[in-house]
Amino acid sequence: MTTWPRFNMASGPVDVTAETLRAMQRPVLYHYDPAFIEIFSRTTSLLKRVFRTEYDVVVMQAEAILGLEAVVASLVAPGDKVLNLVSGVFGKGMEDFIRTYGGDPVELSVPYNAAVDPADVRRVLQSIPGIRYLTVVHSETPSGTVNPVREICRIAREFDVISIVDTVSGLGSELLSPEDWAIDVAVAGPQKCLGGTPGLSLISVSPAAWAAMEARPVPLRGSFLSLLDWKSTWIDNGRFPYTPSVTEIYALESVLEQALREGMEAFVGRHQASAKAARAAVKALGLELWAESESIATACCTAVRVPDSLDAKEIIDTLRARYGVMIAGGYGELAGKLFRLGHMGQAAHPTLVVAQVGMLERTLLDLGMSFGPGTGVGATLESFAGWNDEAAAYPV
Repeated sequence: MTTWPRFNMASGPVDVTAETLRAMQRPVLYHYDPAFIEIFSRTTSLLKRVFRTEYDVVVMQAEAILGLEAVVASLVAPGDKVLNLVSGVFGKGMEDFIRTYGGDPVELSVPYNAAVDPADVRRVLQSIPGIRYLTVVHSETPSGTVNPVREICRIAREFDVISIVDTVSGLGSELLSPEDWAIDVAVAGPQKCLGGTPGLSLISVSPAAWAAMEARPVPLRGSFLSLLDWKSTWIDNGRFPYTPSVTEIYALESVLEQALREGMEAFVGRHQASAKAARAAVKALGLELWAESESIATACCTAVRVPDSLDAKEIIDTLRARYGVMIAGGYGELAGKLFRLGHMGQAAHPTLVVAQVGMLERTLLDLGMSFGPGTGVGATLESFAGWNDEAAAYPV
């Protein structure tokens, strides 16, 4: 039987705290028990605070890919032009949803180690009339890159284009706000930077997005994918369109409470500082970041180009089998080209980042690379100078 890893340092789902596990052990309630109604209502209020929004929020009862499809299904009507910004595997994947619901995708793509230039978004919106929606991935986890979503969505707002943002691994890695960033619909997941369990889609919806859903020739209703069903039942009447995932709501309530207790500024700072330290180790070891520049590297994980002399699978398997550290590789067309160091949730901390880097060093030495032991660890420790858990001081 395969042994469990000592550390889950993958790119999500991530390890969860003991506090979250205890929350999930509460008795399963009937979803219309007054106690559960109170818990669900409180959880949505907490989610607004984590999103830093006054917009409506919806918690859909399936992993975030469901939320992404639901947004497209609820908004896009046959023939609608959708500007799809593609900088990685998940950005490209949005095209499938757009086509499935009859949309006409207009693709603006960049290499999968780059970020979208807001000036190019403006150029496309100026040159192609009739674009109704824009889709963009905030944090492309498989590529380890981040897009300038605030600038992009503000441009979309200028052209009265509804923006749809996949921030599944972005929420918690940057201090975002749908109002400030002009995001009409944002979809996040609890299993990434928030450090929760997979199984829910966390969605904020602007008034303009609700109006667009209502104005669709045939508004989507009576469907598991319908956001309007959630508005007319839960938001407007305190009822559910179907049975919610009771224990997942317990977990979500717990992780949101923990994030807010820490403070979103400190929470984001911890992730940013951990990512900076991981990148410092990569460079010290003579490895290359997958991102074309450090300025577009995401804070959720650090994607590393596989050295020509080594094999990605061998690196990942050796690190897991010999040293009990689970990390992620490339995904889709990036498989075999990179590996990813995780630093989300609990893992965004010096203790775990340093342990991960140290065991990565040992693995690379085992596989024939040559450098002084401690090279990467030393760079990581130097980057963490000034860290103070008690004072929530994180050197970014």
